[in-house]
Amino acid sequence: MQITSIKLRDFRNYEELTLAPHPGVNILFGQNGSGKTNLLEAIHYCALGRSHRTSLDREVVRKDRPMAAVGVQLKKNGVRTDVAVRLTPQDARRKTVFIDNKRAPRLSDLMGRVQCVIFSPEDLMLVKEGPSIRRRFLDMMLSQLSTAYFVALQQYQKALDQRNAMLRSARRGERIDTGMLDAFEEAMAIPCETIIPLRRRFVALTDEIASMKYASVSGREAEIFTMSYQCCLPEDDGMAQKIRKCLRESRKEDIQRGSTGLGIHREDIALTLSGREMKVFASQGQIRTAALSMKLAQLEIFQRESGESPILLLDDVMSELDMTRRTRLLDEISGVQTFITCTDESDLEGCREKRSYRVSLCGEGMARVMESTAGESVNENAPFDDLDLG
Repeated sequence: MQITSIKLRDFRNYEELTLAPHPGVNILFGQNGSGKTNLLEAIHYCALGRSHRTSLDREVVRKDRPMAAVGVQLKKNGVRTDVAVRLTPQDARRKTVFIDNKRAPRLSDLMGRVQCVIFSPEDLMLVKEGPSIRRRFLDMMLSQLSTAYFVALQQYQKALDQRNAMLRSARRGERIDTGMLDAFEEAMAIPCETIIPLRRRFVALTDEIASMKYASVSGREAEIFTMSYQCCLPEDDGMAQKIRKCLRESRKEDIQRGSTGLGIHREDIALTLSGREMKVFASQGQIRTAALSMKLAQLEIFQRESGESPILLLDDVMSELDMTRRTRLLDEISGVQTFITCTDESDLEGCREKRSYRVSLCGEGMARVMESTAGESVNENAPFDDLDLG
Protein backbone atom coordinates (compact mmCIF):
# COMPACT_ATOMS: atom_id res chain seq x y z
CA MET A 1 0.00 0.00 0.00
CA GLN A 2 1.36 3.39 -0.98
CA ILE A 3 -0.06 6.90 -0.67
CA THR A 4 0.71 8.80 -3.86
CA SER A 5 -0.85 12.11 -2.85
CA ILE A 6 -2.21 13.89 0.22
CA LYS A 7 -4.53 16.86 0.25
CA LEU A 8 -5.72 18.99 3.20
CA ARG A 9 -8.06 21.94 3.45
CA ASP A 10 -8.68 23.99 6.61
CA PHE A 11 -7.40 21.14 8.76
CA ARG A 12 -5.77 22.23 12.05
CA ASN A 13 -3.24 24.90 11.04
CA TYR A 14 -3.21 23.96 7.35
CA GLU A 15 -5.17 26.28 5.10
CA GLU A 16 -4.41 24.13 2.08
CA LEU A 17 -1.76 21.52 1.34
CA THR A 18 -0.98 19.22 -1.54
CA LEU A 19 1.85 16.73 -1.13
CA ALA A 20 3.38 13.93 -3.23
CA PRO A 21 5.12 11.68 -0.68
CA HIS A 22 8.05 9.36 -1.24
CA PRO A 23 7.24 5.61 -1.46
CA GLY A 24 9.81 4.98 1.28
CA VAL A 25 10.47 7.19 4.30
CA ASN A 26 9.08 10.73 4.51
CA ILE A 27 10.71 12.89 7.16
CA LEU A 28 8.78 15.89 8.49
CA PHE A 29 11.10 18.04 10.57
CA GLY A 30 10.74 21.39 12.25
CA GLN A 31 10.04 23.08 15.56
CA ASN A 32 7.45 21.76 17.97
CA GLY A 33 3.99 23.16 17.26
CA SER A 34 4.66 23.79 13.58
CA GLY A 35 2.14 21.23 12.31
CA LYS A 36 4.10 18.02 11.73
CA THR A 37 1.80 15.80 13.80
CA ASN A 38 -1.25 17.39 12.17
CA LEU A 39 -0.25 15.83 8.86
CA LEU A 40 -0.05 12.37 10.43
CA GLU A 41 -3.43 13.00 12.04
CA ALA A 42 -4.92 13.76 8.61
CA ILE A 43 -3.72 10.40 7.26
CA HIS A 44 -5.18 8.70 10.35
CA TYR A 45 -8.57 10.28 9.57
CA CYS A 46 -8.47 8.72 6.11
CA ALA A 47 -7.84 5.29 7.67
CA LEU A 48 -10.22 5.28 10.63
CA GLY A 49 -12.42 8.34 10.23
CA ARG A 50 -11.20 9.72 13.53
CA SER A 51 -8.24 11.39 15.20
CA HIS A 52 -5.71 9.56 17.34
CA ARG A 53 -5.46 12.65 19.54
CA THR A 54 -9.02 13.84 20.22
CA SER A 55 -12.58 12.52 20.13
CA LEU A 56 -13.93 15.94 19.10
CA ASP A 57 -13.90 16.55 15.34
CA ARG A 58 -14.47 20.27 15.81
CA GLU A 59 -10.98 20.58 17.30
CA VAL A 60 -9.35 19.76 13.95
CA VAL A 61 -11.33 22.33 11.92
CA ARG A 62 -9.33 25.50 11.35
CA LYS A 63 -10.49 28.45 13.43
CA ASP A 64 -13.52 30.30 12.03
CA ARG A 65 -13.99 27.76 9.23
CA PRO A 66 -17.20 25.69 8.90
CA MET A 67 -15.53 22.65 7.40
CA ALA A 68 -12.27 20.73 7.17
CA ALA A 69 -11.39 18.08 4.59
CA VAL A 70 -8.59 15.56 4.18
CA GLY A 71 -7.95 13.10 1.38
CA VAL A 72 -5.41 10.67 0.00
CA GLN A 73 -4.86 8.84 -3.24
CA LEU A 74 -3.23 5.47 -2.87
CA LYS A 75 -2.18 2.39 -4.76
CA LYS A 76 -3.31 -0.87 -3.19
CA ASN A 77 -2.81 -4.21 -4.92
CA GLY A 78 -2.02 -2.23 -8.06
CA VAL A 79 -5.36 -0.39 -7.98
CA ARG A 80 -5.76 3.33 -7.39
CA THR A 81 -8.26 4.42 -4.73
CA ASP A 82 -9.30 7.89 -3.60
CA VAL A 83 -10.38 8.35 0.01
CA ALA A 84 -11.56 11.61 1.54
CA VAL A 85 -13.20 12.66 4.81
CA ARG A 86 -15.15 15.91 5.18
CA LEU A 87 -15.77 17.26 8.69
CA THR A 88 -18.62 19.69 9.32
CA PRO A 89 -19.12 19.80 13.12
CA GLN A 90 -22.03 22.26 12.97
CA ASP A 91 -24.14 20.14 10.60
CA ALA A 92 -26.38 17.20 11.46
CA ARG A 93 -24.16 14.92 9.39
CA ARG A 94 -20.90 15.95 11.00
CA LYS A 95 -18.66 13.52 9.12
CA THR A 96 -18.89 12.41 5.50
CA VAL A 97 -16.72 9.79 3.82
CA PHE A 98 -16.04 9.69 0.09
CA ILE A 99 -14.63 6.65 -1.75
CA ASP A 100 -13.50 7.36 -5.31
CA ASN A 101 -15.36 10.70 -5.14
CA LYS A 102 -18.68 9.03 -4.22
CA ARG A 103 -20.31 9.53 -0.83
CA ALA A 104 -20.18 6.37 1.27
CA PRO A 105 -23.45 5.61 3.12
CA ARG A 106 -21.72 4.32 6.25
CA LEU A 107 -18.52 5.01 8.17
CA SER A 108 -17.85 1.25 8.10
CA ASP A 109 -17.30 1.54 4.32
CA LEU A 110 -14.07 3.38 5.14
CA MET A 111 -12.55 0.57 7.20
CA GLY A 112 -9.66 -1.22 5.53
CA ARG A 113 -9.38 1.18 2.59
CA VAL A 114 -6.33 2.87 4.09
CA GLN A 115 -4.58 0.75 6.68
CA CYS A 116 -2.20 2.60 8.96
CA VAL A 117 -0.20 1.99 12.11
CA ILE A 118 0.69 5.00 14.24
CA PHE A 119 3.21 5.28 17.05
CA SER A 120 3.30 8.48 19.09
CA PRO A 121 4.55 9.54 22.54
CA GLU A 122 1.02 8.96 23.87
CA ASP A 123 1.42 5.25 23.09
CA LEU A 124 3.58 4.86 26.19
CA MET A 125 0.20 4.87 27.94
CA LEU A 126 -0.37 1.43 26.40
CA VAL A 127 1.83 0.14 29.19
CA LYS A 128 1.52 2.80 31.87
CA GLU A 129 -2.22 3.52 31.95
CA GLY A 130 -5.47 1.61 32.37
CA PRO A 131 -7.27 -1.04 30.27
CA SER A 132 -9.19 1.40 28.04
CA ILE A 133 -5.96 2.42 26.24
CA ARG A 134 -5.09 -1.20 25.44
CA ARG A 135 -8.65 -1.95 24.30
CA ARG A 136 -8.46 1.05 21.98
CA PHE A 137 -5.21 -0.28 20.51
CA LEU A 138 -6.91 -3.61 19.82
CA ASP A 139 -10.12 -2.06 18.49
CA MET A 140 -8.27 0.23 16.08
CA MET A 141 -6.28 -2.69 14.68
CA LEU A 142 -9.24 -5.06 14.32
CA SER A 143 -11.55 -2.39 12.87
CA GLN A 144 -9.13 -1.97 9.98
CA LEU A 145 -8.89 -5.73 9.43
CA SER A 146 -12.57 -6.66 9.83
CA THR A 147 -15.62 -4.59 8.93
CA ALA A 148 -17.73 -7.13 10.84
CA TYR A 149 -15.72 -6.35 13.99
CA PHE A 150 -16.18 -2.60 13.55
CA VAL A 151 -19.95 -2.97 13.04
CA ALA A 152 -20.28 -5.35 16.01
CA LEU A 153 -18.34 -2.93 18.21
CA GLN A 154 -20.64 -0.07 17.23
CA GLN A 155 -23.72 -2.18 17.97
CA TYR A 156 -22.37 -3.23 21.35
CA GLN A 157 -21.45 0.33 22.34
CA LYS A 158 -24.87 1.68 21.36
CA ALA A 159 -26.65 -1.01 23.41
CA LEU A 160 -24.25 -0.45 26.34
CA ASP A 161 -25.01 3.29 26.34
CA GLN A 162 -28.76 2.56 26.34
CA ARG A 163 -28.49 0.05 29.19
CA ASN A 164 -26.36 2.44 31.24
CA ALA A 165 -28.94 5.20 30.75
CA MET A 166 -31.64 2.91 32.13
CA LEU A 167 -29.43 1.93 35.07
CA ARG A 168 -28.90 5.58 35.96
CA SER A 169 -32.66 6.18 35.78
CA ALA A 170 -33.27 3.22 38.10
CA ARG A 171 -30.63 4.52 40.49
CA ARG A 172 -32.58 7.79 40.73
CA GLY A 173 -35.65 5.76 41.72
CA GLU A 174 -37.41 5.87 38.37
CA ARG A 175 -39.35 2.82 37.24
CA ILE A 176 -37.73 1.00 34.32
CA ASP A 177 -39.13 -1.25 31.61
CA THR A 178 -37.55 -4.68 32.18
CA GLY A 179 -38.55 -5.70 28.67
CA MET A 180 -36.45 -2.86 27.25
CA LEU A 181 -33.60 -3.84 29.56
CA ASP A 182 -33.82 -7.41 28.22
CA ALA A 183 -33.63 -6.04 24.65
CA PHE A 184 -30.56 -3.92 25.38
CA GLU A 185 -28.80 -6.86 27.04
CA GLU A 186 -29.59 -9.04 24.02
CA ALA A 187 -28.17 -6.33 21.76
CA MET A 188 -24.98 -6.35 23.87
CA ALA A 189 -24.68 -10.14 23.94
CA ILE A 190 -24.94 -10.93 20.22
CA PRO A 191 -21.96 -8.77 19.03
CA CYS A 192 -19.73 -10.53 21.58
CA GLU A 193 -19.86 -13.64 19.41
CA THR A 194 -17.96 -11.67 16.76
CA ILE A 195 -15.77 -9.54 19.00
CA ILE A 196 -14.38 -11.99 21.57
CA PRO A 197 -13.01 -14.66 19.19
CA LEU A 198 -11.29 -12.01 17.08
CA ARG A 199 -9.80 -10.34 20.15
CA ARG A 200 -8.59 -13.70 21.46
CA ARG A 201 -6.99 -14.68 18.16
CA PHE A 202 -5.28 -11.38 17.47
CA VAL A 203 -3.95 -10.81 20.99
CA ALA A 204 -2.30 -14.25 20.75
CA LEU A 205 -0.86 -13.38 17.33
CA THR A 206 0.31 -9.94 18.50
CA ASP A 207 1.93 -11.54 21.55
CA GLU A 208 3.89 -13.96 19.39
CA ILE A 209 5.20 -11.28 17.03
CA ALA A 210 5.70 -8.49 19.61
CA SER A 211 7.88 -10.78 21.73
CA MET A 212 10.26 -11.22 18.78
CA LYS A 213 10.15 -7.51 17.91
CA TYR A 214 11.02 -6.59 21.50
CA ALA A 215 14.11 -8.82 21.42
CA SER A 216 15.11 -7.41 18.01
CA VAL A 217 14.74 -3.72 18.90
CA SER A 218 16.14 -3.97 22.44
CA GLY A 219 18.92 -6.45 21.68
CA ARG A 220 18.13 -8.12 25.02
CA GLU A 221 16.97 -11.66 24.35
CA ALA A 222 16.87 -12.43 28.08
CA GLU A 223 13.98 -9.98 28.51
CA ILE A 224 10.80 -11.83 27.50
CA PHE A 225 7.89 -9.54 26.62
CA THR A 226 4.42 -11.14 26.72
CA MET A 227 0.80 -10.11 26.13
CA SER A 228 -2.25 -12.04 27.29
CA TYR A 229 -5.96 -11.44 26.70
CA GLN A 230 -8.02 -10.98 29.86
CA CYS A 231 -11.47 -11.89 28.58
CA CYS A 232 -14.74 -11.22 30.37
CA LEU A 233 -15.62 -14.89 29.77
CA PRO A 234 -13.45 -17.95 30.53
CA GLU A 235 -14.34 -19.70 27.25
CA ASP A 236 -15.94 -18.96 23.87
CA ASP A 237 -18.74 -21.57 23.87
CA GLY A 238 -22.23 -20.12 24.27
CA MET A 239 -20.95 -16.58 24.64
CA ALA A 240 -24.18 -14.71 23.92
CA GLN A 241 -26.17 -16.84 26.37
CA LYS A 242 -23.55 -16.43 29.10
CA ILE A 243 -23.35 -12.65 28.61
CA ARG A 244 -27.15 -12.35 28.83
CA LYS A 245 -27.21 -14.45 32.00
CA CYS A 246 -24.42 -12.44 33.67
CA LEU A 247 -26.02 -9.12 32.79
CA ARG A 248 -29.37 -10.20 34.16
CA GLU A 249 -27.83 -11.49 37.40
CA SER A 250 -25.83 -8.29 37.90
CA ARG A 251 -28.72 -5.83 37.43
CA LYS A 252 -29.12 -4.99 41.11
CA GLU A 253 -25.40 -4.31 41.56
CA ASP A 254 -25.24 -2.38 38.27
CA ILE A 255 -28.16 -0.18 39.31
CA GLN A 256 -26.34 0.70 42.55
CA ARG A 257 -23.25 1.52 40.51
CA GLY A 258 -25.13 3.30 37.73
CA SER A 259 -23.16 1.48 35.02
CA THR A 260 -22.53 -1.96 33.54
CA GLY A 261 -19.79 -3.83 35.39
CA LEU A 262 -19.32 -6.79 33.06
CA GLY A 263 -18.67 -7.04 29.33
CA ILE A 264 -16.12 -6.55 26.61
CA HIS A 265 -15.87 -2.87 27.58
CA ARG A 266 -14.09 -4.01 30.78
CA GLU A 267 -11.54 -6.35 29.19
CA ASP A 268 -7.78 -5.85 29.29
CA ILE A 269 -4.48 -7.06 27.86
CA ALA A 270 -1.91 -8.03 30.51
CA LEU A 271 1.66 -6.95 29.66
CA THR A 272 4.60 -8.61 31.38
CA LEU A 273 8.38 -8.56 31.05
CA SER A 274 10.13 -11.73 32.17
CA GLY A 275 7.02 -12.64 34.16
CA ARG A 276 6.65 -9.29 35.99
CA GLU A 277 3.90 -6.74 35.45
CA MET A 278 5.35 -4.01 33.24
CA LYS A 279 3.24 -1.18 34.65
CA VAL A 280 4.82 -1.74 38.06
CA PHE A 281 8.39 -2.87 37.35
CA ALA A 282 9.46 -1.72 33.84
CA SER A 283 11.86 1.15 33.21
CA GLN A 284 10.99 4.00 30.85
CA GLY A 285 13.21 2.49 28.15
CA GLN A 286 11.57 -0.92 28.52
CA ILE A 287 8.10 0.65 28.35
CA ARG A 288 9.02 2.53 25.19
CA THR A 289 10.43 -0.61 23.56
CA ALA A 290 7.35 -2.65 24.52
CA ALA A 291 4.93 -0.09 23.07
CA LEU A 292 6.98 0.15 19.88
CA SER A 293 7.10 -3.65 19.62
CA MET A 294 3.30 -3.82 19.83
CA LYS A 295 3.05 -1.36 16.96
CA LEU A 296 5.62 -3.24 14.86
CA ALA A 297 3.66 -6.43 15.52
CA GLN A 298 0.53 -4.67 14.31
CA LEU A 299 2.43 -3.69 11.15
CA GLU A 300 3.38 -7.32 10.45
CA ILE A 301 -0.15 -8.56 11.14
CA PHE A 302 -1.54 -6.15 8.55
CA GLN A 303 1.03 -7.44 6.07
CA ARG A 304 0.06 -11.06 6.75
CA GLU A 305 -3.69 -10.51 6.67
CA SER A 306 -3.96 -8.18 3.67
CA GLY A 307 -0.86 -9.10 1.67
CA GLU A 308 0.31 -5.47 1.62
CA SER A 309 2.19 -3.23 4.02
CA PRO A 310 0.10 -0.56 5.75
CA ILE A 311 1.19 3.06 6.06
CA LEU A 312 3.41 3.61 9.10
CA LEU A 313 3.20 6.88 11.05
CA LEU A 314 5.95 7.57 13.60
CA ASP A 315 5.42 10.73 15.62
CA ASP A 316 8.51 12.03 17.46
CA VAL A 317 9.92 8.54 18.03
CA MET A 318 13.56 8.81 16.99
CA SER A 319 14.61 11.39 19.58
CA GLU A 320 13.58 8.97 22.34
CA LEU A 321 15.71 6.07 21.00
CA ASP A 322 19.46 5.59 21.21
CA MET A 323 21.44 5.08 17.99
CA THR A 324 21.34 1.28 18.23
CA ARG A 325 17.56 1.19 18.58
CA ARG A 326 17.14 3.75 15.77
CA THR A 327 19.18 1.57 13.43
CA ARG A 328 17.21 -1.54 14.35
CA LEU A 329 13.92 0.29 13.93
CA LEU A 330 14.92 1.49 10.45
CA ASP A 331 15.73 -2.10 9.55
CA GLU A 332 12.29 -3.18 10.76
CA ILE A 333 10.42 -0.65 8.58
CA SER A 334 12.40 -1.25 5.39
CA GLY A 335 10.04 -1.44 2.42
CA VAL A 336 7.15 0.25 4.25
CA GLN A 337 5.93 3.71 3.32
CA THR A 338 6.59 5.69 6.48
CA PHE A 339 5.94 9.23 7.71
CA ILE A 340 8.24 10.30 10.55
CA THR A 341 8.14 13.56 12.50
CA CYS A 342 11.20 14.89 14.29
CA THR A 343 12.76 18.20 15.28
CA ASP A 344 16.18 17.36 13.82
CA GLU A 345 16.63 15.81 10.38
CA SER A 346 19.94 14.28 11.52
CA ASP A 347 17.94 11.78 13.64
CA LEU A 348 17.39 9.87 10.39
CA GLU A 349 20.94 9.90 9.05
CA GLY A 350 20.98 6.12 8.63
CA CYS A 351 17.94 6.13 6.34
CA ARG A 352 18.59 5.90 2.59
CA GLU A 353 15.25 5.77 0.74
CA LYS A 354 13.79 8.99 2.05
CA ARG A 355 12.46 12.46 1.29
CA SER A 356 12.68 15.31 3.78
CA TYR A 357 10.24 18.17 4.32
CA ARG A 358 10.71 21.21 6.53
CA VAL A 359 7.51 22.19 8.34
CA SER A 360 7.36 25.77 9.60
CA LEU A 361 4.88 28.50 10.49
CA CYS A 362 4.19 31.47 8.28
CA GLY A 363 3.26 34.91 9.62
CA GLU A 364 -0.44 34.05 10.01
CA GLY A 365 0.34 30.93 12.07
CA MET A 366 -0.43 28.61 9.18
CA ALA A 367 1.75 25.55 8.52
CA ARG A 368 3.99 25.56 5.48
CA VAL A 369 5.68 22.43 4.09
CA MET A 370 8.80 22.83 1.94
CA GLU A 371 10.70 19.95 0.36
CA SER A 372 14.23 19.88 1.76
CA THR A 373 15.73 16.70 0.29
CA ALA A 374 14.06 15.20 -2.76
CA GLY A 375 15.28 11.62 -2.48
CA GLU A 376 14.28 9.24 -5.24
CA SER A 377 11.61 10.25 -7.71
CA VAL A 378 8.04 9.13 -7.08
CA ASN A 379 6.72 7.26 -10.08
CA GLU A 380 3.17 7.04 -11.39
CA ASN A 381 1.72 9.76 -9.19
CA ALA A 382 -1.97 10.34 -9.77
CA PRO A 383 -2.87 13.94 -10.67
CA PHE A 384 -3.94 15.97 -7.68
CA ASP A 385 -6.85 17.55 -9.52
CA ASP A 386 -8.64 14.18 -9.44
CA LEU A 387 -8.71 14.17 -5.63
CA ASP A 388 -11.91 16.03 -4.79
CA LEU A 389 -12.34 17.34 -1.26
CA GLY A 390 -15.67 18.94 -2.05
